[in-house]
Amino acid sequence: MMTEQHFIRRQWLALTPARVTLLVIFCVALLLRLYRLDAQSLWLDEGGTWAEVTGRTGKGWLVLIGELFSSDASYPLYHVLLKAWVSIAGDSEWALRLPSALFGALAVVVMVVAAAELWAPWTSDATPARSLRLPAPVIMVGLLVACSPYALWHAQDAKAYSLLFLFAALLNWRLLCTLLQGSRRNWLVLIGLALVSMLVHRLAFLLIAGGGLAIALGYPLQRRWRIGGIGLALACAAIGLAGTIRAAATERAVIGRSAVAPLESLWLTLVRFSLDRWPGDINGYLLLPTAIWLMPALLLGLWGTLLLVRDAGTRQPQAIALLCVFVVPMVLLAILLAFAPVYESRYAMVAFPAWLLICAYPLLRQSGPNSTQYHSAGRPVLPSWGLSIALLLVSSASLFQPAKGLFSGDPLKEQWREAVADIAQRAHPDDLLLIHPYYVAEMYAYYAGRVTPDPLPQPVTFPVFAEGDTCGTITPAELRACWQRRYEPFFNAQAFGKKRALLLIAPDHARTVDPPKTLAELRSETPAGQPQPTEGDRYGWVGLRFQYPQKTWPCGGTDDALIGVAVMCQSFPETYNAGQAGEVPQPDLALDAVFGAELRLRGVSFNLRGGMARPGGALPITLYWAADALPTHNYRMFLHLCRDCEQPPLANDDAPPLAGYAPAGQTTTWVVGDPLHDERSIRLPADLPPGRYTILLGVYYGDGAPATRLRITGVAADRLLSADRLVLGQIDIQSSK
Repeated sequence: MMTEQHFIRRQWLALTPARVTLLVIFCVALLLRLYRLDAQSLWLDEGGTWAEVTGRTGKGWLVLIGELFSSDASYPLYHVLLKAWVSIAGDSEWALRLPSALFGALAVVVMVVAAAELWAPWTSDATPARSLRLPAPVIMVGLLVACSPYALWHAQDAKAYSLLFLFAALLNWRLLCTLLQGSRRNWLVLIGLALVSMLVHRLAFLLIAGGGLAIALGYPLQRRWRIGGIGLALACAAIGLAGTIRAAATERAVIGRSAVAPLESLWLTLVRFSLDRWPGDINGYLLLPTAIWLMPALLLGLWGTLLLVRDAGTRQPQAIALLCVFVVPMVLLAILLAFAPVYESRYAMVAFPAWLLICAYPLLRQSGPNSTQYHSAGRPVLPSWGLSIALLLVSSASLFQPAKGLFSGDPLKEQWREAVADIAQRAHPDDLLLIHPYYVAEMYAYYAGRVTPDPLPQPVTFPVFAEGDTCGTITPAELRACWQRRYEPFFNAQAFGKKRALLLIAPDHARTVDPPKTLAELRSETPAGQPQPTEGDRYGWVGLRFQYPQKTWPCGGTDDALIGVAVMCQSFPETYNAGQAGEVPQPDLALDAVFGAELRLRGVSFNLRGGMARPGGALPITLYWAADALPTHNYRMFLHLCRDCEQPPLANDDAPPLAGYAPAGQTTTWVVGDPLHDERSIRLPADLPPGRYTILLGVYYGDGAPATRLRITGVAADRLLSADRLVLGQIDIQSSK
């Protein structure tokens, strides 16, 4: 005979149609969140998360657990959970983001259950059903949340906001259950979730404030308890605002649009909630204006709000609850802008579940079992379905929008992986590697060991910018002069004896500590008669040395090729001119090969990193040149790696000297007799078998056909191969294992 305990356990484990549907929705949502999970590079905030949970910032288990009880920690619970996960799964991009994907998929399920509460709410005169029902309108809500671009972005971000979305959804759901059903169990669950959510993020206080007001207005309470609920809401609002203001005031970097007016922030947030875009990012996509793309979400939101106001007027608790948990956090965030004018759409995550339910309200309330008054005409149901389907199509299309959509295949986040890979490709062991600003060094630390098996140069940051503004409150020009006095000696000491410097810079972050010159300042400094600049400086004082025209020579980089980060290169050829004081650097292997009676190769250095070349790494090579006669063309040089050198090369590097950057990158500008060095690098395939390989050099102009290659003279015959190729030497490539 089955006992009551066995019966209850069987009921919990039974795969009812509703539970199977929820499982399918969870799997669909999770697959969407796992798709291309590690396609985007980590951005700076994700790098900060990595540094926190791996202890690079000095935070071990005891510190992170202690932050659970600290008022200064923004989202301590997420760091504790992620640290535990990373200790098991590692710290790859995929592993760091997987918890957010799981939290986001679970949030979709919670939103479906919350939508089911709205579809068939419990009332005082209704008999509650024991089984969960998931009709088509509720499943449609699950699809809308699963495909939401805003939710998907945060589900693929190693930050706390997907976990915050989950807890905000849970609080919305349990608040609806508590107001509609009552019962001690619901109250205990709601209070427990509220307490835990305080550890998830301080922004949860804003949502708790809205929930407290909803309880005070929508639940039958005695007058003193109602006043207490309002007091609790005000206290939570004050705590949440104070903590968020303190965090926003100490933000290191404010990127793009930051200081906005309260009404503008509401508009921007609704656009973000709808398509996760800035308004200008969707204008013209598929030849449709912004208004068309935003219309389904905005119309549903407006319609849902009007219905909620109507229902709140008749004291329906679910309407009061949704209005409070959406309006209160949004109003408090608008107030926040008056004290800390830093707009971040992710701060509004606490109001996002309520916004989704508001948009779903027309569909749920006009097709539910308690809405028979609408069924006779049958008309309002069709527009709500039509707008919901349109929103689903718009959300899906925006995910594939070129250069903006998360599933477009285009880079969207700061491209630190690509920037560090570029450094790994070109860096030589004796290069000076600079990183600016100082606090982005953790991104280099994360990727340096992942993009190449080779050891890379140790980076140098600028401590003078980390010390804060010790120059006093002065004009921008005076501040830059103060920076120059402190920066120049440090830079010169680091650059002494170096042939080349590489700069890894995040311009939008760097401007917070190294303000660039404005367009007006640049124009005021431009002498009369000279071409006037058309845009302001981008890189500040540090980047000034790496920009042309300067005394130093740029030698390539990714200035505008990457999102949010740039690699800049500076060569010092004039330091080593024969007429200058100081010793001209000499190659490890001296040669005297003349190409076309114009260019003389003085020698070559194979700059092995860590004393060896490895498959998947790079082979840095320095070529030492001098012009015997004024070059008649702007030549290119190719380096080939081969075993059977009559077959196509196994790897190569083909580019002008100094990556073509003027002036030294154009050989027609070379001065006869002046020595010049050209740092190059051959990228080695990861599947390259270990063994001995030959390095070849050729110089050509035009399309590189054999007729355009310069004839080589002045070397022994055993160094010459067919088609005017010079044997530079041989190199052993060893396994990196």
